[in-house]
Amino acid sequence: MNKHILTIATATILTLTACGNGTYNKSGLTPLPDTIDLKDEKLVEAVTNYVQEQGAPPNSVYDFVRVDLNNDGNRDGIVLFKLPHSYWCGWGGCGMLVLKAGQESFATLSTISNVRGPIYVSDETNQGWRDIIIRISGERVKDKNVILKHNGTGYPETPLLAPTLEIPLSVLNTKEFFR
Repeated sequence: MNKHILTIATATILTLTACGNGTYNKSGLTPLPDTIDLKDEKLVEAVTNYVQEQGAPPNSVYDFVRVDLNNDGNRDGIVLFKLPHSYWCGWGGCGMLVLKAGQESFATLSTISNVRGPIYVSDETNQGWRDIIIRISGERVKDKNVILKHNGTGYPETPLLAPTLEIPLSVLNTKEFFR
């Protein structure tokens, strides 16, 4: 019986050792990832600073969501301004801000005009950043979904020049926000 238990224990240890990556952690604990997810208060602080820098009304109203856009483990911020309508919005929609989460704060990545909810964040990526899909429409614009693709430095400022989504949204793996 003891010989059987010893055989099982030895096989288990060999199996677990074979699954390792060859490094030894002296503490015996699995290390935590290097990323730190910032609190929402840091995002609100970044938006407040942005509003001040723009000279926008201090009572500006907006909604935001947090989603990891570049798969670095930190949730970035997408902000959709709502009020005052006369400042943030026009015939095609309102202003949207994309903020990149850093180690201690958020930085403005992109400002996008003429956006209406809902927006969709796709699992498809460009330049390491997830695509953002929005619907555009208006008097002079054909109603359609367009893809905001990261170009290496940010997302396009205007969705009017973005490529049309040629397939149904239901085919893509997306998350919907700002309905």
